[in-house]
Amino acid sequence: MINEYNRAKKIIEENKNIADDFGGASDTLIRSAQLELELQFPKDYQLFLSSFGALTFGSIEIYGVFREDFKNSGVPDTVWATLNERKLVNMPRHLVILYNTGMGEMYCLNYKELNGNDEPKITSYFPGFPEESQNNEVLYNDFGEFLLDMVKDEIN
Repeated sequence: MINEYNRAKKIIEENKNIADDFGGASDTLIRSAQLELELQFPKDYQLFLSSFGALTFGSIEIYGVFREDFKNSGVPDTVWATLNERKLVNMPRHLVILYNTGMGEMYCLNYKELNGNDEPKITSYFPGFPEESQNNEVLYNDFGEFLLDMVKDEIN
């Protein structure tokens, strides 16, 4: 939700010494990213993209959108990472990568698991494992809840 997103943003702004962002993405760039992935980002994620583009906060790296050339980008570009995993391991089209745990697990916006606002929940995904063996465990109800939890964990 927007409330959780706003609380997370406040924590990020209060801890600029450990925050590094890519500068906010323009509305045009966000629209291009959505067109490329053929979906609509949730409102709280759009706010994140327009504020930060993508974000490194301490040891965590939240994927986002920060350059127009998606195909020749790299981590932490959510479009590049998602398209890359779709190509490499046939990742389902209803998932969009937000975060790589570094332990073989990705956190994704899951457009098949919607919350009460018809926005994607955040679920786990393990690249390289067949779709039928994926648990797609729901980790967070929305992007704001995910971001708030991640930044709180990082400062604690």
